[in-house]
Amino acid sequence: MNRRSYFIRLAFSIAIDLFDFTLGRIPVFGTVTEGVGTAVLFLLWGKLGLAYAWEVVDVTDQIDGFIPTATLIALYVGWKQGMFGKRSGVPSAPARE
Repeated sequence: MNRRSYFIRLAFSIAIDLFDFTLGRIPVFGTVTEGVGTAVLFLLWGKLGLAYAWEVVDVTDQIDGFIPTATLIALYVGWKQGMFGKRSGVPSAPARE
């Protein structure tokens, strides 16, 4: 994954969290959107996106909106793949013989 596609995926994850914080607080509707959000995050981030499914546990849809799970997943993937830091956009130097 290149940096551009990573940051586009990060933007989608932030949008999912903002949606969950606002409209996702409506009972039942919020639970349905969390199921859809889990599917979208699975497509974006692979198996790690399934961690978003824990939000379905909160049947009141009030508490989980304050934890930006989708954004945290995206930031973790970016950190593991080296998308942040000084050397993230610099190509590596060729090996000397």
